[in-house]
Amino acid sequence: MIVIDTHAHLTPQFFPPLPAGVPADEWPEMIPLEDGRARMLIGGKEFRIFEPAYWDVPGRLKYMDSEGVTLQVLSPLPELLGYWFSPQTTAAMADHMHKTIADAIASAPTRLAGMGMLPLQDVHLSIETARKIKALGLKGALIASNVNGVSIADPRFDPVWAEMEKLGLAIVVHGYRPAGTDRFLGTPMLGPIVGVPQDAAAALASFIMTDIFGRFPNFKISFVHGGGSFGAVLDRMNHVWHEFPELQKLVKIPPRDYIKKFHFDTVTFSADYLAFLVKVFGADVLMAGTDGPTLIGQRGLEKFIGEACEGDPVASEKILWRNAARFFELDDVVAANAAAAAA
Repeated sequence: MIVIDTHAHLTPQFFPPLPAGVPADEWPEMIPLEDGRARMLIGGKEFRIFEPAYWDVPGRLKYMDSEGVTLQVLSPLPELLGYWFSPQTTAAMADHMHKTIADAIASAPTRLAGMGMLPLQDVHLSIETARKIKALGLKGALIASNVNGVSIADPRFDPVWAEMEKLGLAIVVHGYRPAGTDRFLGTPMLGPIVGVPQDAAAALASFIMTDIFGRFPNFKISFVHGGGSFGAVLDRMNHVWHEFPELQKLVKIPPRDYIKKFHFDTVTFSADYLAFLVKVFGADVLMAGTDGPTLIGQRGLEKFIGEACEGDPVASEKILWRNAARFFELDDVVAANAAAAAA
């Protein structure tokens, strides 16, 4: 069975010297460690230590083989999206990330595809960057669910979505830097565990109630982690929509139907919950993902998705690869992979 992993991050092994016009405290540095890992510094302070799997293509391919993954769609690490830096810093980071991802793809063109990133704190720079993404042959851009506290459903970003739609590029939304983390007690990890899915759900609900597809009917947009926590409130939202005519004036399609216009990945870590999403969102809009390359990502995609689809081979095949091939326009890569495997 073909398996396309649509949620797989990449971090560069090195960053270039400080670009002109970029403040020194906004540019990261990777310090190699003796065990093969690397320490990322930003402004001279440690941000995180990364495993070689984040940049080592041969190692990534071996891991893909061990997990039965045919093709990965690489994307920048969310922490590198950089909306909190100056637009020039983020644009320079985007250029480096795009080259790094494009080089990785060139080294394994039948196994890898990729997405870029956008400096969304500057709309005009984002439009320019979208055109660069298209020219490099990347399939779209990973973005966060808010830009320095502003929802990505805000109309200020409409010119960017219009350009992405025109270019046929996809947007993939990753929850990040949620509001209200001061109300999570016990451990700071509740921000990523609970807050990030909530922030993604807020962006998704806002896109529905501002009728994103009424403005951009051919816009391709997906949410990672099954849309965050949105599945838990969809029927509540649908019920309220039916009861309040003022909501029907904002969007004429019930949320239960509107949700089928988006796409989502399967990184939910629960076959039971994914089975719920298959039933409610539909098998036509779900795409396999691991959140790799770390070992805490979703493993065993074919078995996991097969369980969620309750043994339905047609639904499983859609989720394992057909939906992703359509959404990211990967048919030529899938065909090249099959030809290489048969040779």
